[in-house]
Amino acid sequence: MTVFKKIVFALGILGSVLYFFTCLTPYVNPSHGYFYTFAGLFFPIGLFIMFCWCLISFFFYRKYSWIFFLLLFAGYKNIFSVLAFHPGSQFNQTKSKNDVRILSWNVNNFLSGDDNVDFSKVKQMLDFIQNSNADILCFQDYSSFPNKQVDASTETIKKITGLPYSYFSQADENYGVIIFSRWPFLKQTTIPYKNINSEESLQWVEIQTPSKVLRVYNTHLCSMNVHVDVMDKDNISHMKFINYDTAILMRRDKLGRMAYFDKIHSWQAELVKRSLDSCTLPLVFTADMNAVPSSFVYHDITSNLKDAFIEKGWGFGRTYDSLSPTLRIDVLLTSPSIQTVQYNSPRLHLSDHLPIITDIRFKP
Repeated sequence: MTVFKKIVFALGILGSVLYFFTCLTPYVNPSHGYFYTFAGLFFPIGLFIMFCWCLISFFFYRKYSWIFFLLLFAGYKNIFSVLAFHPGSQFNQTKSKNDVRILSWNVNNFLSGDDNVDFSKVKQMLDFIQNSNADILCFQDYSSFPNKQVDASTETIKKITGLPYSYFSQADENYGVIIFSRWPFLKQTTIPYKNINSEESLQWVEIQTPSKVLRVYNTHLCSMNVHVDVMDKDNISHMKFINYDTAILMRRDKLGRMAYFDKIHSWQAELVKRSLDSCTLPLVFTADMNAVPSSFVYHDITSNLKDAFIEKGWGFGRTYDSLSPTLRIDVLLTSPSIQTVQYNSPRLHLSDHLPIITDIRFKP
């Protein structure tokens, strides 16, 4: 073996070891170390590099290539949560009478937090919601936004969609998560994330659909605040939703922020999982998880549930409209008693997240 081939082989070994550690993210809580947060984020890149290395080893280091192919599949749990394998699936806008259509979307406060609101984008968001023909709407980062130019208030959304029932879990006077429904609520509950001293919450409602009672969950796990400017002690007090540790926002290290909030997500996931496990009804869980599918948090929450994107989607399925094309941090999960009929996440560059539309059907 030449010196060059030895160097390439050594680099391949190093890459394989690093890839192996990214395969451990479903099993290791991020509270045990920052490394596993970054390993989860970079798993898709590691997977691509590992796949390329397997091909190289097959042609140039065939004697050892079988070891690397075996190692590639050590990440099977992440592979089958990151990638969906349903190419060419077309979303049918016409909904079957037996199906329930759910639209989940982080609406970014209908852009009301922007200094210069683009009202044309707000109108496009409302037009899309109206034309979605959804039976249930689950919004995160929601604010009722009445305005003379574009009215994105709760009452307007009810009017344009024909969904008369709503349940708003408020983290502040006009901020939180909300569920709209075509059918009445039998029960409704807000569960605060008291284990992290956060004002945000997990909400659920039980809806009397024409065929069965359905429990619908909706939540927003805390933002990683990577776009928040570095704060100081004089101007941090207004950030009401970051009251569990303001010190993290006074650091310039954004990777450190991501790792810190990933640990917070694992604590939130504990509360979410307890509620999901206690539910005996068919359920749908919608969320802006702020966690990728190769993370511990995703695997913890999705155990015993099905991911609508994995069931009917294709590729990486990005839902966060920034940074990396692999960031699928918004999910719609279902219990095994529910069939995913179709899934769509259109490329609407309006909010900072992409919407998710899913048709579901109760199994007999």
